[in-house]
Amino acid sequence: MNLKLFKTILFVLPITFSLTTLAQVADVKEVNVAMSNGVQRGFQVLIPESNEKDASRAWSSLMKDYDAKTSKVKKTNDYLSDQALIPAISANPIKVYALFQETPEGVYINAFFDLGSGYLNSDMNGDKANAAKILLKSFAKTTAKKAVEEQLKNEEKSLEKLEKEQQGLEKDKADYEKDIEEAKELIAKREKEIEQNIKDQEAKKQEVSIQISVVEKTKEKVLKY
Repeated sequence: MNLKLFKTILFVLPITFSLTTLAQVADVKEVNVAMSNGVQRGFQVLIPESNEKDASRAWSSLMKDYDAKTSKVKKTNDYLSDQALIPAISANPIKVYALFQETPEGVYINAFFDLGSGYLNSDMNGDKANAAKILLKSFAKTTAKKAVEEQLKNEEKSLEKLEKEQQGLEKDKADYEKDIEEAKELIAKREKEIEQNIKDQEAKKQEVSIQISVVEKTKEKVLKY
């Protein structure tokens, strides 16, 4: 595959998928779910592409915006954000519980808003329940977008690594071709040198033969004395 085309695909797919993911964040459902204080009315939504660790951290960060510190309820899976100030839901500080359930599609969050007089539900107060749904859907979209952006960042790093590897391969090929050209030049040079060497050997053999005769004659002279 052409590297430029490959690069384009890697960039376009995550961005397109990001838009699709955000568009697919479902509406918040009102549910009855077991939590640390028994079965209570809560609000549920799926956060696509996320996981429990990232979603719970994002939730804790969101609760900080409402002046609430989030901590795990002992011996349960609940996260409690105490003394949260959420004007659209209550004029007074409230307790907000959250449960996270990780799935292959993403992570479900179940949020419970303890108003003191009971847990928020549409039967008690429709407007405040709608505000809670808006809060959760916004949170789901933001968290899903962040998750996909993180995926994009990782894909870009992978692309950068692949590009460097591709550049390395191209450099290796250029070096190999250079070595081959130099080898060809050396072979051609050595072939000419071999041809000359053969001629030189023939000439040297003649010189050796002549010198042998000279030596033999000189030996004969020595024998005379």
